[in-house]
Amino acid sequence: MFNKILVPVDIDYPKTSKAVYDNAAELASLSGAQIRIVSVMPGFTMPIVAAFVTEEIKAEALAHFKNALDTFVAQNCKGANVSHKILVGKHYEEILKMADKWEADLIVVYHNRSRTVNEAFSSTCAQKVVKEANCSVLRLRNLLK
Repeated sequence: MFNKILVPVDIDYPKTSKAVYDNAAELASLSGAQIRIVSVMPGFTMPIVAAFVTEEIKAEALAHFKNALDTFVAQNCKGANVSHKILVGKHYEEILKMADKWEADLIVVYHNRSRTVNEAFSSTCAQKVVKEANCSVLRLRNLLK
């Protein structure tokens, strides 16, 4: 079974993120797997954006993002085998890097075909993770009917 399950969530969509986590937690309970929840904050690397964003603004954005993820985890993710981390950059790239670094054997992602519920983890990101991951990927759909 699985030992390490990586669960990317979009903290702007807590209901969807909780549904993704709940599915991952159920799988983890079957084998006592660890879960690492990650949320990816977009970077400020585009030249036109980077020119106007100060280090202070970046630090404030990161602190806000971290606080939101901490709150999400505290409210929704019970269990001793759960850790969480903020990543910064392109969503799919950071998810794949973390999966390799942490040696995840499963990534659980959300894919919303209509792209109206969860922009960050819909087709482009989910498809790239499925295509490029070095481990198994479970792509969940239609969690909020």
